[in-house]
Amino acid sequence: MKYKRHNKILELINSRDIDTQEELTELLNREGYSVTQATVSRDIKEMGLVKVSSDRRGYKYAMPNSADNRTPQNKHMQSFAMAVTGVQCALHTVVVKTYSGTAQGVAALIDSTFPDKMLGSIAGDDTILIITESEKSAKEFSDCLKQMFM
Repeated sequence: MKYKRHNKILELINSRDIDTQEELTELLNREGYSVTQATVSRDIKEMGLVKVSSDRRGYKYAMPNSADNRTPQNKHMQSFAMAVTGVQCALHTVVVKTYSGTAQGVAALIDSTFPDKMLGSIAGDDTILIITESEKSAKEFSDCLKQMFM
């Protein structure tokens, strides 16, 4: 959910001049994201948004330099969010469903981002099987992955 919300924030700040957290909170709530001002404040900090001069108002939120300067990690996570269609856990495994042809790339991202949360993974065309140490770790890891794209 957070990554989709971050993408929506980028969309909003790129399409209009938003100068307060309250205004951004209101717009996100209108778009169906149930957020508080405290959540928006954390998002702004995590995303590294800055205030820059605006032509129409005093200041507005923006990405430093441009939206294309997002960190490689954020770009990868956004790709993950766009490719994954579902995550489920069963016993000590996690199954990640993706759009056709994207499973191997998503698996490589998961392997490199979370090497300590799994024993290994196998990717096909649209499915990734991830093996974890226990049912508990599979449930926790699947919840973590769900937060990345829901």
